[in-house]
Amino acid sequence: MMKLFAQGHGLCIKSNVCLVAVIIALILAGCSTPAPAPVATQEPADTSPKLGISSLAIDLQIVEGDTKTITRSITFMNEGEGVMIWAVRKTVPWIWMEEADGALEKGYSKNLEIFIAPAGKTPGTYKDNITIEGAGASNSPQTVVVTMVVTPAAPAAGTAAAIVKNPVPLPPWDYNEYFDSNYNLRLRYPKEFQKKQLANATFGAVASDSTQQANSIRVNITSAYGIDYKEVALEWAKAIRLSGGGASPKIISSENVTLLDGVTPAFEILYEAKSSTKISSQVYVYGVRKGSRYILFGAVAPLEIAPDKLQLWKEIAHTMEFVDKN
Repeated sequence: MMKLFAQGHGLCIKSNVCLVAVIIALILAGCSTPAPAPVATQEPADTSPKLGISSLAIDLQIVEGDTKTITRSITFMNEGEGVMIWAVRKTVPWIWMEEADGALEKGYSKNLEIFIAPAGKTPGTYKDNITIEGAGASNSPQTVVVTMVVTPAAPAAGTAAAIVKNPVPLPPWDYNEYFDSNYNLRLRYPKEFQKKQLANATFGAVASDSTQQANSIRVNITSAYGIDYKEVALEWAKAIRLSGGGASPKIISSENVTLLDGVTPAFEILYEAKSSTKISSQVYVYGVRKGSRYILFGAVAPLEIAPDKLQLWKEIAHTMEFVDKN
């Protein structure tokens, strides 16, 4: 009897010990340190170079028989990180460069001279692409289109044929006129524009239902001895853009045209001036060269509304004509 009691008592003690061990194990499991949260992975910083360029077009007008080599320039830069190894290539013999490759560190730019030879070219339009590449660079390659328009030489004295000008049609809106008696220049503009003195302008006008910044037009006559029209137009676009400061306006489109008389050579350029701190805008320039002077029509508006104004700007510009003296 005592033996059985002792055996039973031993089993009870063992059971209690087991129970206590299980309870302690459960408590320890509940108080254990939680697993650490996964560490977020970070994208590696971009250390590659980036190719940037100021303009993607070079346009020239040459008279047949002109043999003088013309110099233009392309400015490109490393807008990224590291060192950009660059190279330039072209395909025609009438274009060449004295440098064809090099290296640019972060933030540095290169002003590359381009030489263009019109000698021996007959009247017509000549085009070629200059390709700029940055090894391992984003935004690469970039293509610069070179366009050279060769016009016929003036006929010799005594053999000139009569020049027949097309009549310039009247605009589709009610208009006022600007007239310059020195050049017999006439320009018609909508009556919604009110004449106003504007900076960098011989004549200026602002749309009557808007502020000057919203929509303005102007005419400027400037001397430019031996300077290409692209350089003259760019300097004026810088002066009349709305976002002062920052990088130069970039060319969106450029074309050699004639006035609506079908005879007088002209040019038409659209610029875009973007700014992160001031007003971004589009600037439209249309003009002709008369001797050593350029006669320019320009218009400017904020970037968000300029595309809606562009067609009207062109209609105004295309009323420009030189009236024959009576």
